[in-house]
Amino acid sequence: MKQHREGKAKFLANLSGKDKGPGKAKGVFYNPAMKMSRDLHVAFSNKIGLKGTMLDGLAASGIRGIRLALESNINSEFCDISALATETIEKNLKLNKIKANIYNMPVEDLLQEKKYDCIDIDPFGTPAPFLEASLNGLNYGGILGISATDTAVLCGAKPSVCLNRYGANSMKWVSAKEVGIRILLGKIHTLANAMGKGIEPLLCYSEGHHLRVFVRLVNKNETKLKWLNLQMDVVDEYENGSGGPMWVGKVIQKRVIPTDCEGKLGKFFEIMSKESEGPPGLYDINDLSRSAKIGQTPRRNKIIRCLEELGYFASSSIFSPLGIKTDAPEAKRLEATELAQSL
Repeated sequence: MKQHREGKAKFLANLSGKDKGPGKAKGVFYNPAMKMSRDLHVAFSNKIGLKGTMLDGLAASGIRGIRLALESNINSEFCDISALATETIEKNLKLNKIKANIYNMPVEDLLQEKKYDCIDIDPFGTPAPFLEASLNGLNYGGILGISATDTAVLCGAKPSVCLNRYGANSMKWVSAKEVGIRILLGKIHTLANAMGKGIEPLLCYSEGHHLRVFVRLVNKNETKLKWLNLQMDVVDEYENGSGGPMWVGKVIQKRVIPTDCEGKLGKFFEIMSKESEGPPGLYDINDLSRSAKIGQTPRRNKIIRCLEELGYFASSSIFSPLGIKTDAPEAKRLEATELAQSL
């Protein structure tokens, strides 16, 4: 086990993975590929002025909760089923001069006993087993952060597992990750409603090898899950090839997007900010070019500019480097693609 630094924190952990991918679950797990996720969490927490007590629910080294304590002034608590992990968290808290409660037990059991203002669940794999307990342990108005690294399941590679685990049909291709996010939200919404509660998605995205959602716990509402068909139309009932049932409302609230970040994170937030105003679903620029009978695909930003000049909403997407989000009908999408070729 070595000492590492991330943000303002120094901590002991077993390095797993390098700069990308999920790494391997071993020892006191620390994956540097998730640094941007934690950077984003800190920026988001500071933007909304997160207050109260936060639980780092599958804490491992405790790096997420420690950074939030140091950089967002949040009262963090930590839980992990591994005795080695909780012993290491205790050392890491001392390294950073933080006092906090640490629980060596299943997080599901802890959340039967205590409630929190913020809960974060960042598992190695699927978050599905932890969703119900997390909603149960969250105070009204509280923020739940959930990571999912079972992207093969949520994003179309294992449709039968997705149906069994999340109760929904996934989709492949350019919209796969956005649909995966919406399926995860649909599952959380369904569980919350069964408890007489509701959710408000605040900031949901895909980055690297994982999907992540931040939702607020609110009053039960009448939001209906729907489907997204292959034409990117929202439909009330299943159609052949459609994804869902899923959350089809907003997955990003523009008001909570940080605006004072630089570099890679700042650019990510810029794309997210514009995309937040668009409809569900994405169109693949290569598919648009084939349909328009264009030999070489124009640059995405050129197609977006032409769609805007035709009077429609258009943006790039954090969910795919090939995706365009737009409300333009098919004929106008193809017209914009043809116009883009000449720019």
